[in-house]
Amino acid sequence: MGSTFVTFSRELSVDMIGFWMRDSVLELWLRLLALHVPEPQSNENSARSYIIRNQWLLASLGCFNGCVPHELEEVAATAEGRGILRAAVGSLLAELRSAPPHLNRAVLNLLGMQGHFNEDFPTARLVEVGVAFEDLLDGKLTCTVASTEFMPGCR
Repeated sequence: MGSTFVTFSRELSVDMIGFWMRDSVLELWLRLLALHVPEPQSNENSARSYIIRNQWLLASLGCFNGCVPHELEEVAATAEGRGILRAAVGSLLAELRSAPPHLNRAVLNLLGMQGHFNEDFPTARLVEVGVAFEDLLDGKLTCTVASTEFMPGCR
């Protein structure tokens, strides 16, 4: 089971701020997050929204091991991209907070990801991931690539 470092930093260094995640949890998060990318309000925003959505759908297929291509460095590089990310995270978190305690495995298996969910997935794990994404956006995290004590969604 692989893991991927989630960061908005474009510079590779041991001081990069972010957190490690299990690939399977990150892939599920990105699949659901892609479904919460807001529809563009104008033609100017449409290309960026569709690029982000398509990237996350690709990254969430389940075929990347140890390096899920979340492209958050690119998404967070512009105010428009950060706005799309923040809106998607906020929308998904709101839904997860009112969801049942476990997401049904049969429904998750309909999401078009490779692999198979054999068990229901605890909703609280995805809420933890969403909060970590918000904290990363808000600059509240201090974890670096060298630290593994905080892995959202893995508790």
